Amino acid sequence: MKTPTAHDYDDPSIADTFQRLNSRDHAPNLTQRGLWASWAALVLFAACMVGVAMIVIDADRRAEEIRLRQSADLIVSSLESRLLGTAEILQKTSMRLSLTGKLGHPLASAELSAYTLMDERREVSEITLVGKDGTVLQSWGSNIPPAKRRYETGAKLPERTISPVQNVIANDASAITRLYTLPDTNLVFADLIVPTPDPQQALVARVDLMRLLNEIIRYSTSEHYHFEFIADGRPILPETTDAANRTPGSAIVYEAPITFLGKASSVRTALRSTSYEHALFTTNRLPLLAVAGLLVMLAFSIGMIFHYQRRQHRSHRQLLAEYSLRRTMSESAIVGLRVTDANGRILYVNETFQRIMGWSAEELINQRPPYTYWTEEMEERFTEPRLIAQATEPITFTAKRKSGERFHAEMRLSPLCDEKGRRLGFIGALYDVTAQVRAREQMQAANERFIRVVQSMYSAIAVLSNDRTQVLFANRSYERLFGNKTEGAVRLLEGEAKLPASQHREGVYDEPTGRWFEVRSQQLSWASGEAVLMLIATDITDRRELEIAREAQLRRAESTQRLVTMGEMASSLAHELNQPLAAISNYAGGASTMMENGTLTNERALTAFKKIENQALRCGKIIQRIRGFAKKTDPHLEEVDVTTVIHETMELAVIQARKYGAEIRLDVPEDLPVMRADAVLLEQLLLNLVKNGMEAAHASADRTITVRVRNLRNEQANVLRFEVEDHGPGISDEEKERLFDAFYTTKTEGMGMGLNICRSIVELHGGRLSVEDTPGGGATFVFTVPTAPEATTSSEADL
Repeated sequence: MKTPTAHDYDDPSIADTFQRLNSRDHAPNLTQRGLWASWAALVLFAACMVGVAMIVIDADRRAEEIRLRQSADLIVSSLESRLLGTAEILQKTSMRLSLTGKLGHPLASAELSAYTLMDERREVSEITLVGKDGTVLQSWGSNIPPAKRRYETGAKLPERTISPVQNVIANDASAITRLYTLPDTNLVFADLIVPTPDPQQALVARVDLMRLLNEIIRYSTSEHYHFEFIADGRPILPETTDAANRTPGSAIVYEAPITFLGKASSVRTALRSTSYEHALFTTNRLPLLAVAGLLVMLAFSIGMIFHYQRRQHRSHRQLLAEYSLRRTMSESAIVGLRVTDANGRILYVNETFQRIMGWSAEELINQRPPYTYWTEEMEERFTEPRLIAQATEPITFTAKRKSGERFHAEMRLSPLCDEKGRRLGFIGALYDVTAQVRAREQMQAANERFIRVVQSMYSAIAVLSNDRTQVLFANRSYERLFGNKTEGAVRLLEGEAKLPASQHREGVYDEPTGRWFEVRSQQLSWASGEAVLMLIATDITDRRELEIAREAQLRRAESTQRLVTMGEMASSLAHELNQPLAAISNYAGGASTMMENGTLTNERALTAFKKIENQALRCGKIIQRIRGFAKKTDPHLEEVDVTTVIHETMELAVIQARKYGAEIRLDVPEDLPVMRADAVLLEQLLLNLVKNGMEAAHASADRTITVRVRNLRNEQANVLRFEVEDHGPGISDEEKERLFDAFYTTKTEGMGMGLNICRSIVELHGGRLSVEDTPGGGATFVFTVPTAPEATTSSEADL
């Protein structure tokens, strides 16, 4: 980059300022040698202290090992000497003790000798005179707790002792058994065996080695060591809790072999000694204090050096950060910077500005307006440099690169002053906003297309303020129907809110326009961020009028179907009515005859009149039931008792059952809830299904029709499940797919509307009609009817 000189600018101070700014000076190296030296001193000091500590610890450990060996060897020597002395004493008293075995009864002198020996040698807990076969001849037990007598006269020694006893008698030499422990004790014993003058006898002394070991330790300087007897490398006693809790890695262990009575044994016996308290400065803390004091002084000295080095390093880093900030601000990779003087001469451009424009700094510096990157538009807008300086708003213009490519640019100008407030010139921030301009143009085009689409939609669309007092947007369809006011939208929203959920599909009827609308509303956020309500109203008048016409036609078809059913039942109904009419005629004739004969009393006349009245009421009920069934009515949903509907339907169904020779069975619980339904339509539905079952089973051996009702409250929604089951030929899968279609029938005679009307009646009640196969043959028609909210049972409704 070309470095401007002072004579290139009108103001020498400005020239000098930007000469330094344009210079490619480098930041001074940030030295860390002082910190490295401090760290090195700290590391060397730590290494030195670690080395000294390791040497001292090693020396202390070696000294501890020597002390441990000396203590262990001394204790083993004492043990061996003590046992050897005990054997000699036993040998001396064997003559007196063996006489007890020959005489068969204890001697006072023998008793005295035995107890005197055990008092002097407290580790001897029992002395036993045994025969060659291990039989106990006599036994003396120590009175010193916790020892007690172990063997009784005539008992047998353990197997571990019999063999050594036989060897002692055979070799006429003392021996000792291998170490052992007894149950329920935490002691180690050994049996000391010595010969007697009698070649068939031997003395066995049980020696408590733990007592002997503790006495020797008590009179030595080894109390802080841990000792245990081992045989073939394994402890005789289980490891104690105190020893197990210690750290094995820091322990010093030494095993001193034990030679009992100066004789080698097949079992390697040793005394294992362990030192746990051999850590550095355990006993002598003076070196510790000296080393600690030296460490504190050295650490304080190094810390002071390190502290001042860090302060110096922090100051250096702050200066470097200030310098880097100046360079970063000028060479920002986000925005192109250009500095001009008051006359518009370019004094400085950063690398980003050069990269955006395509010209180098040498080509741009010292240029005056019009600049090489200006287009004709900018030359016409800013004919004088002062006009550029006076611009307070961002300047958006079309610029051209060195390659000739044009792009959208935005320049933001601000005065550039020094620390004294003197204006050095102007600094401009250049942005390449081509992508933003294109995105804005695309957004505007997309918005225009969206508005065009919305305006051309058939549905009325309006955006209302959240309080529904202002129309923020409305398409042409809305304006054509309701104008540019909120009254129409508010009417539709209120009408939708009043409709039950089940009637939303029917739409909202608007009286002022006389049209039906399918209304949908949605809360959304408007351009300004405020919450608004969007309304979409679709005109469904034609569809709704068609549905109304279809419903009327369906009601006419239902009425026709009922009349057809009544026509089919005409002969049966005539027969049903003849019975009560004939009874009336007979009662009236009988009364007339008795009146002529003079035998008609008041009581008989009253009886005849009551019977005539009952038969007349029966006829009236039958005719009323037929009129109610055949009467054309609009659907009216209300709370209906299940038992009542079924019983009234069965009054008509029984007439058909007699015609077809069928039998109707009812499986209806007594605690069924109340339904919300149209009683007449349900009676027509049940009668059609029962009649179809009778016709299907007419040629079958089993002509039973079962009507079953179940409450599904606990399994799914609160509905009643009705089942009409027959045992006819059944329905094939192909027929099931078209069974409920209009004008489709499997009968030779029929309109094909019966099951279609049945399905419409079920759907009117919010249920579903289906057909299933009956086990063993036949078909079962199943439909559901919802119960009334908080429905009571049929038994409760009857009350």
